[in-house]
Amino acid sequence: MQQPHRYQIRESGRIARHGALLLALGAALWLGGPATAGAAPDSAARPTPHYSGNFIVRWRDDTASTTTIAPAAASSSVAASSQSDRMLRIQQSTGVALSVKRQMGGNLQLLSVGERDAADPEATAARLRQDPRIAEVVPDRWLRLHDTTPNDPEFAFNQPYLGTPALATGGVNLPPAWDRTRGNSGLVIAVVDTGYLPHPDLASRIVPGYDFITDPAIANDGDGRDADATDAGDGVPAGFTCPGTSTQTTTATPNSWHGTRVAGTLGALTSNGLNIAGVDWNARIQPVRVSGRCGALLSDTVDGMRWAGGLSVPNAPANPTPARVVNISLGGGTCSSIEQQAVNDLAAKGVVVVAAAGNSAGAVEAPADCAGVVAVTAHANDGENVSYANTGPQVSLSAPGGGCGRSKMSSGSCTVTPSYIRTLSNDGTTSLGNYNVINSEGTSFAAPLVSGVASLMLAVNPALTPAQVLATLESTARPHPAGTYCTASANIGTCGAGLLDANAAVIAAAQVAPAPQPATPAPSSSGGGGGGGALSWPVALGLCALGLLLGLGGRVRQSAKRR
Repeated sequence: MQQPHRYQIRESGRIARHGALLLALGAALWLGGPATAGAAPDSAARPTPHYSGNFIVRWRDDTASTTTIAPAAASSSVAASSQSDRMLRIQQSTGVALSVKRQMGGNLQLLSVGERDAADPEATAARLRQDPRIAEVVPDRWLRLHDTTPNDPEFAFNQPYLGTPALATGGVNLPPAWDRTRGNSGLVIAVVDTGYLPHPDLASRIVPGYDFITDPAIANDGDGRDADATDAGDGVPAGFTCPGTSTQTTTATPNSWHGTRVAGTLGALTSNGLNIAGVDWNARIQPVRVSGRCGALLSDTVDGMRWAGGLSVPNAPANPTPARVVNISLGGGTCSSIEQQAVNDLAAKGVVVVAAAGNSAGAVEAPADCAGVVAVTAHANDGENVSYANTGPQVSLSAPGGGCGRSKMSSGSCTVTPSYIRTLSNDGTTSLGNYNVINSEGTSFAAPLVSGVASLMLAVNPALTPAQVLATLESTARPHPAGTYCTASANIGTCGAGLLDANAAVIAAAQVAPAPQPATPAPSSSGGGGGGGALSWPVALGLCALGLLLGLGGRVRQSAKRR
């Protein structure tokens, strides 16, 4: 009998092995399905239960109700004897001594155990489940109200705008949202503003940012662009001439520490027993400095926006921790093609842009009026749009910003006690002083409330696109209060979809399905990195079929040559 050549055997084995590999690959691609963008949160993570020491039992023979509810004393005596006998047999089987505490609905009984068995309820339940008489047993446990309350002293007394609508009509409704998520430390929120100060209620949340102020005179830190995003102060001394003007300032303006106030609103350290509560407890905050003395240049701001979201900027290093949310609490003018392109490019990278509408009681200012931006106007704690807030058709929704509702204004004065947003700051007017907490007003502080909620939404569903975040914020907003400025017929559609509701937004965000992915082209022969989409089922099925054919062909060839 002629022996096959060695290379023929190796080739046949190689074909069979390749066929098996293709079959496995095709099955994996077909069954695995597409991967979602971003790491999903741990849906199994829950607080440790607090047990009562009792157990809820369903008997397999459904006789629980008849053992404790009997029409006559004789029947009760028989039932009690049967029940005692059952408990004794279970103790002999499992080593757990049970006593009936009470009958429950649905043929359930609440049973107690000894102190030793109550010490480890789950282990005791596992032992009881081994007894054939028991269909199910669950340790009785305490349930808690879903209403997280941080212990920051300001929260209880001075931050009703973070609370539920029952506390303040315009409240953001954060406590029930915090019970669902408190944010994800893997997410970054960029604050494109004046930079930051290492306030003790904020410093540990900061990741390195960048200073994009080009003009040293505006930067007030002795140089131009650099990797230090610390706020050097934006106070303008008397007699200072701002670039682009020929008129000297006549009155000195103090440092605003605006970036620290905005950053603290969305992300102050929360439930640490200090100062104020923020919106997102865990996301990291990236300061991107674009505004100094005299304000911010559009050119610096656009570069700062792009860098914040991970887009390249000439002569600036790549952002090592690009943001998923970019907050812009400044602006002016109308949206240009330059700003719109920056917003579009950020959206293509999955970055949500949130911007303040402005404080001139007029039209929405750029970049808030750019398409795709979450544009935020402001309302008082009572839910009414405040007197200074810009409104218009570009507004997405409203959030608390402090101030006085429009209908409460008379001859330029507020007829009620105005609202305030409590913000982290510093008392230094011309240089760094003492860290403190101050009252603030403005759409500048409404926007970061929305940015923080957007981050909470991404924590429960990282695959959300910017368009989905915007649509969900709008669809879950509560209606503007009846009889206020925003519900008047002349103003319908100018204040956005309604009032920000964090809890409704987080609930809805978790239920949003992934956006359809564009078809992934076939990879080139040169290969390449990056994550591709899943192959369609016809391709996967073809691989499976090819694997079967190759495997079968290899076996047939080997069999024929050995005959």
